[in-house]
Amino acid sequence: MRISYVRSSEEDGAKFWVSRVGWEPSEVAKRIVRENDPKETGYVADVGGAHGREAIWLAEQGFDSILIEPNKYSLRLAKERAKNKKLDVNLIKAALPCLPLRSEVIDIVDLYWTLHQIPDENKLESLKETHRILKPYGSLYSTSFGDWGHVDMPDSIYPVREKEEFIRLHTKGGFRLVTVKETFDKTMPFRYMWWSGKFQKSE
Repeated sequence: MRISYVRSSEEDGAKFWVSRVGWEPSEVAKRIVRENDPKETGYVADVGGAHGREAIWLAEQGFDSILIEPNKYSLRLAKERAKNKKLDVNLIKAALPCLPLRSEVIDIVDLYWTLHQIPDENKLESLKETHRILKPYGSLYSTSFGDWGHVDMPDSIYPVREKEEFIRLHTKGGFRLVTVKETFDKTMPFRYMWWSGKFQKSE
């Protein structure tokens, strides 16, 4: 399965995300740092992390960081930035629902703004694959668009519109819900809403 951030070339997609979000970490990445000690944590995988703003920042905080991303131009940007910062970040060109990792090798997965990039028919399979690579009792931080109000989403976005469906998908994928919340971005000129959840692999 091919995942595309925007309906354009991979290079345009990479440039779009750099201009859209820059290099500052998300609130989810900051939460990972607040809730986990890098000295007691194994690998953290930023899955679908574009140019690696999360993965690189987490490496700066002392975590063993992996960026898993299908866009070769985004990976090139991440490689250059990690090199300039003298950071050791593992880069893997791959996409859900098939990750080239052994089972139970990751402590934390950061699935930030990735699930809504995956067609609905592949979402559950992708969450099961995420479950597979996590160690027992590993944590999944998952964030997905719910709605843009009166503005039409592009064809490349497959939102999870209801909180119950967001929870159900992860539960069917093998995860136990820890917390979930709904967030509105009031800085945007339209109703920009997403779900953020923390889930745990129970075995």
